[in-house]
Amino acid sequence: MERQLPTLEIEGTTFLVDVEQMVLVYQDDPDTKIRFAEMDNEDTHYSLEYDIVHKDIAGIHTRTRDLRLIDIPRMTELDPEGMATKYNVPLNGISEKMDYEVMVENPEIAMRMQGKLNRIEIEGHPFYVDFRMWSLRPHNDFSTQGISMEPLHENEEYEYFPEDTIFLYQPKKHELFEPDWTRITELPKDTVIIKFPMLKDMDAVGYAHRFNLPLKQVLLETNFKAVTQATQRQLTQTNLPELFKENKERLAQQKAQVTKDPKKKTRKI
Repeated sequence: MERQLPTLEIEGTTFLVDVEQMVLVYQDDPDTKIRFAEMDNEDTHYSLEYDIVHKDIAGIHTRTRDLRLIDIPRMTELDPEGMATKYNVPLNGISEKMDYEVMVENPEIAMRMQGKLNRIEIEGHPFYVDFRMWSLRPHNDFSTQGISMEPLHENEEYEYFPEDTIFLYQPKKHELFEPDWTRITELPKDTVIIKFPMLKDMDAVGYAHRFNLPLKQVLLETNFKAVTQATQRQLTQTNLPELFKENKERLAQQKAQVTKDPKKKTRKI
């Protein structure tokens, strides 16, 4: 039986407290959610500027008269049972602790902080998420340096929807494949299409250390998992068929143009 979530009232509006996703959910409109990561973490509580009309964090369109400064209790106070279950820690005394204290008591997070690397499964093969080496290193395969994090990081930095980006992966080599996107006309042999989680979701601890960010904030932005998974995408789930078609047509036109208008030989005088 699914556990009933506790509630919190903000300015007369009821929100469900979902510590699993670390959000407050507007009870009358579940699509409206306030993430704890969007609030100011004061350790003893959270604070936010609240829009009483839109039932959400205040934005640029919030009128001054509709804005309220609100303090939100810690998640350990709002739902101690949910926090104990999520982070696999004892329930006793949890409501007296700060959220970050409970997070780092989680056995998996504690082991990661002690140096044990997280893993990601890619097409059934485990890779170590190694921010120090800036790579995803395949387990028991020393013939390759694995997958550099650089293209994944660049994608997150410069793409508008980085979570939708796909990569070509060669399982036999445990490497990414970067084609000439202007000439590729079909999916290469022994190549699959995959999508990666965001880097901070692969390893919040390593991510925070790499980019000199407060770990307590990164842990609020992610649901820590010691093992994550890259997901395979079918060709029909991508825009690659359209790209292949466009490349074939353009390359055929270029070939026909060369055949039709060969370079004229210059007569020597």
